[in-house]
Amino acid sequence: MAFFGAPVQREDHPQRALATAREIVREVMTGAETSLRVGAGISTGEAFVGNVGGTDVTDYTVLGDTVNVAARLQGEAAAGEILISQETYSQVASEFPSATRRELLLKGKSEPVVAWQVEAKPVPTRRTSD
Repeated sequence: MAFFGAPVQREDHPQRALATAREIVREVMTGAETSLRVGAGISTGEAFVGNVGGTDVTDYTVLGDTVNVAARLQGEAAAGEILISQETYSQVASEFPSATRRELLLKGKSEPVVAWQVEAKPVPTRRTSD
């Protein structure tokens, strides 16, 4: 899990999150030494951000519905696929004119959630020597 917009909030955090997801998907899916496959889920919204834990162990993390939606979208994403929430899509729509709208029934939600499948950057062909 990665989160953007904390501790420093930036206007372009959805674009930064998408750029990171695209790079991760591209790198993992083109790795010659691995059979790993990865998909990504991104959601934009309010969340609790801060230190969670006790006196001995704390973790700087993020909690809330936005985080849960992102995790559920990631769980729905097929290998090489990036699914983003409607809130994220509304901020990056001009970059993805061919995005595909989907309605998903996500765990913990009583109504379908609108998600958008966006394209990962084209995967360069790796040449292998004979």
